[in-house]
Amino acid sequence: MTGDQQFVTRTTIPDLFLVERPTLGDERGFFREVERRRVDVEAVLDARVEHRQWNHSRSTRGVLRGIHVAQWTKCIYVVRGDVQAVVVDLRLDSDHFGKHESFVLGDSRRAMIVVPPGCGNSFLVLSDEVDYIYSVDREWYPGGEFGVTWNDPDLAVSWKLDGTPILSARDASLPRVRDLFPDRF
Repeated sequence: MTGDQQFVTRTTIPDLFLVERPTLGDERGFFREVERRRVDVEAVLDARVEHRQWNHSRSTRGVLRGIHVAQWTKCIYVVRGDVQAVVVDLRLDSDHFGKHESFVLGDSRRAMIVVPPGCGNSFLVLSDEVDYIYSVDREWYPGGEFGVTWNDPDLAVSWKLDGTPILSARDASLPRVRDLFPDRF
């Protein structure tokens, strides 16, 4: 890697990467660049990725959101608090189908993750409260995403849970991966 790309770490899932730029702190607090789109995202993906929509969610300890799979690139950053972010490769043409990566992001690790289209993302809130933001390169549209259950035994995610997670009605009723893609098993 050259120049600014020294802040980008590739993961075991193709096109999923972590961006960790320096945090400059003093007695007033800190400052950091979250990303430089041209060098942190576009240079690694070798494609132009434009912000089309920003999303912000606030959640409390024990909330688990996802696993949601969309057909757009997501750039995820935790502004406040800590989460366990899990990304699952559910691209049918991927040699890594069904594999996942887990990261703790937020106050304890100020990093951004870039999630490629077709990969599912989810997060579990580890702190009292969390502010989780992400940009996408396509606007949301009905039918543009689907989900799989957070506790799918085929995925075998090791969640950092203390008890039962707090789920939305939608997330509590999501199917297993093998129910959606039986040919992959």
